[in-house]
Amino acid sequence: MAETFAPARTKHTGVCPPARGAVVAGLIQATPVPVWLVVVENPREAERLAEDIALFAHAATTRGEDTPPLSEPQPGWGNATGVTPALETLVFPESLADSRDMREAFAASAARMAVLARLRTLSAAADLKLKTKKPEPLLLLTTLAALLQPVPAREAAAQAELTLTRGQAQPFAALLEKLHGLDYDAEAVCESPGHYAVRGGIIDVYPVTAEQPCRLDFFGDTIEEIRLFDPVTQRSGAAVERITLPASPRVRLASSPAGLADYLPAGAHLVLIEPAAMDHESCSLTPEVRLPASGPDNFGHVLAHCAAVIGVSDLDEATALFDGPDVAEVTWDTESLTHHRRYPADALIAQERLQFEEDARREFLGRLAAWNKTGHGIAIVTARAGEEQRVREILAADPTLKKLRPQFLRGGLNEGFRVNYRSGTRNPRLENPGPAPPVCGLVVVTETEIFGRTRPRRAPTARQSSAPPRAQVDQLLDFSELIEGDFVVHLQHGVALFRGLTKLEATDGTREVISLEFDDAVTLHLPLTESHLVSRYVGLGKARPQLGRVGSGRGEKTRAAAERATLDLAADLLRVQAAREAQPGEALPPDTDWQREFE
Repeated sequence: MAETFAPARTKHTGVCPPARGAVVAGLIQATPVPVWLVVVENPREAERLAEDIALFAHAATTRGEDTPPLSEPQPGWGNATGVTPALETLVFPESLADSRDMREAFAASAARMAVLARLRTLSAAADLKLKTKKPEPLLLLTTLAALLQPVPAREAAAQAELTLTRGQAQPFAALLEKLHGLDYDAEAVCESPGHYAVRGGIIDVYPVTAEQPCRLDFFGDTIEEIRLFDPVTQRSGAAVERITLPASPRVRLASSPAGLADYLPAGAHLVLIEPAAMDHESCSLTPEVRLPASGPDNFGHVLAHCAAVIGVSDLDEATALFDGPDVAEVTWDTESLTHHRRYPADALIAQERLQFEEDARREFLGRLAAWNKTGHGIAIVTARAGEEQRVREILAADPTLKKLRPQFLRGGLNEGFRVNYRSGTRNPRLENPGPAPPVCGLVVVTETEIFGRTRPRRAPTARQSSAPPRAQVDQLLDFSELIEGDFVVHLQHGVALFRGLTKLEATDGTREVISLEFDDAVTLHLPLTESHLVSRYVGLGKARPQLGRVGSGRGEKTRAAAERATLDLAADLLRVQAAREAQPGEALPPDTDWQREFE
């Protein structure tokens, strides 16, 4: 017999697209549950909405006493009190087909695994009923397509990972075998997720779900130290106590029959943005969720696992999931500021365009002042500190705008909106003796309305740091300026002789490499993608430098000594310069003997 479950359902209508972030942030602030799962139409919208929600969630904790809340408390939202905990935001991407760019597909799979690992940690804590003083809610944004894709079973994912701690007894050779079993690639230099490299008694490994690679320093068969390091410069960083190495996404694990629901802790809330559009896209959005004995129904399992399902939309369109007498309704009064600001026609140029922009800005700011007089709070979102300073100057230059006391927020919101509080309630934080106008709403303004331009929103910064591909490598050294036999410095192995750019035949075709000769006539062929590891040798004297030896610590010691010598030389030059500037008289010409001696 099929089991049925119907979570509490609420639909919020009248929410224009620019106001979605503020509304969802208000929901999260009012009901602090462990996980908020927000489903949108496409991946790009997930990234943008994640940024907007984080913007308004942060603003809710830092707003001043004279600024109204970003959203009015609604019936049934709960009564959250105290300090709002920090909001952790993650995006659960769609799994890409292997036929697409392999690097991009691997990155997407690794990002999915990182989210699942975080959810597994939360679920484990919930299963053990571990309590924290101030739990940090997790905001997880995804698309319907990503939600419906299969994920590894929770138990299988836990068994296919390796945890290493400082001081742990771990045979060196056995760890290399385990890395091979987890399908990590052995490389000369560890610089991308899923890679590892061996250098003497050190193993560099980049966990596929981590933001940085780790360096394992062994003493015999004991892990003496674990440090993070930069995959670009290969320099060691902070020490850590433990790392977790999950299996590579290429390892095929058993799929979870419940999909993402297998990882969600109890009490999670599900938010669907524009559920009518999703209803047209998939027939699985039904009010009653049946859990079949066989066959995947990932959305049904997720829906049954959540304590509440909330729809957020602009128009009140009919949907199967939010249709019925048991569905609570909340109606918002929001509008975009697009129709409150005039923009110049394309035909206007030069002075005419500038004059139109000035008049349109003055007209819009006058309307903003009028809204403020009727009880609307004002918040202005700018992307940079320079834009905020310019807005402050514009407001200060107009006598009619000096009474505005806006709250400035830092973010990438491209379109402003206005919220009218339907109940007409007053903000308790604004209660003062004597008459005061009611707080009727909030106006959020962006650079688009003030400056008349839309700043392109940048793609989110990659969570994982890795060495750039060949097309993006910043050539710090122009190899065309070198001749064969010149001295260069390799970051790991020290001083070498440059033997030119050569071509080698490989299984995947001909590859161009940088040939470096080290001590004992050992030649290392370096791929062009690793050219950032090589720099020009700058000698501090006329003596011939000692070549580095591959696999020894000589190169590192030589590099450290050269750095110290360079710093000492720079300090001497500065002292000489300061002493000469302190003496009266004419300055020496630039080609003096003392300068030539140092050169």
